[in-house]
Amino acid sequence: MIEPSKRVSRGWTVAKKKEFRGYITQDLDRLVRALAAIKNGDRDWSISDVLQDALEHWAKLPENQELIKKHNLNKLD
Repeated sequence: MIEPSKRVSRGWTVAKKKEFRGYITQDLDRLVRALAAIKNGDRDWSISDVLQDALEHWAKLPENQELIKKHNLNKLD
């Protein structure tokens, strides 16, 4: 069962959204926006979707998974 704070969107279970800010280079900004626009033929990609996807991928890297296990970060609330 999906928790009340979560919903299913585009086949994903989505939790409540939190604002996340950061700075990127102008070149990366142009590239990401261009790719998101091109990919919109397959799915409606927003910059938030791109950021979510990139951070999920980063968190799944083996060295980050080791840190998650070592520090019990998978149990954060």
